Amino acid sequence: MQKHALYAGTRNLYGDMVTAAKSLIANSDVDKVWFFAEDDDFDLWVPDMCEVVNVSEQEFFPEDSPNYRGWASHMALMRAPLALMDEFKDLDRILSLDADAICIRDVSDVWDLPIEDCYFSASREEVITFKGMVYCNVGVMLHNLEKLRDGKCQEVVDALNWNAYLNDMQDVYSFLCQGHIHCMSPEYNSNRFTGRTNVVRIRHFAGDPADFWRGHEYTVKYRTMPWTQVMELHERQMEKKRG
Repeated sequence: MQKHALYAGTRNLYGDMVTAAKSLIANSDVDKVWFFAEDDDFDLWVPDMCEVVNVSEQEFFPEDSPNYRGWASHMALMRAPLALMDEFKDLDRILSLDADAICIRDVSDVWDLPIEDCYFSASREEVITFKGMVYCNVGVMLHNLEKLRDGKCQEVVDALNWNAYLNDMQDVYSFLCQGHIHCMSPEYNSNRFTGRTNVVRIRHFAGDPADFWRGHEYTVKYRTMPWTQVMELHERQMEKKRG
C-alpha cells in the first residue's frame, strides 16, 4: 500500500506546512507528501517525494459557497473532495493533516488503521455529543478514498455548498458519516479537544494561539532541522519498512 499524506493552506501557511511535513517525513515511512497551494508562489524547497499542486482553479467550491470564507482558511475545504480528484483516482486512502499538527514519534502505522468499512478515521472530540453521535476532530484524518467514492464524498461537497457550518468540513463529515467512522486514538491527534494521552505521536496545537505553537520546541525543532537530516531519519523508517 502506498502511503500518501496531504497538507493544504494559503500562502501564509506554506512555511508551517513544510515544517509539519518535515516532522511527518522524519517520523514515518510515508511514500509521498502533497501540498495543496493557492497560487504558484510556493518557493520553499521540498524533496522529490513531495508534490506541490496549485488548486486555485478548483471547481468544487465557488467563491459564493457559504463556507468558502468561513473562520478557517478556504483552503481547508480542499481536503473534503479528495476522493473525487484525478490526482488520487488510483489511491485507496490518504492522510490529511493540519499545518499545526507536529509528529514527534513514529506514526507509520496510522495508514494501517482498520477503516475498510469506514469513510474515515479521526480522533473523537468528547465535548460535542448529540444523542450518542460520534464527532471528530479532522486536523488529522485518514480518508478511505475507496469507500468515499460510493457517493458520500460528493454528498459532503454538496452539503458544504448548501449550508454554512461552524466548523465546515469537520461538521459535515461527522454528521454525514455516522455509523461508518473509525475513532482514531488521540495519541495521533493530541490536543485540547481530543484529550491528552500518556503516549503522544502527533501533537496538534488546535485552539492554541499561533505564536505559541510556532514557537513551541517541537515546531522549532523541525523548522530548523535541515532537510538532509530529515531524509536520513526517513530512510531509517523506510529500511524498517523493507524489513
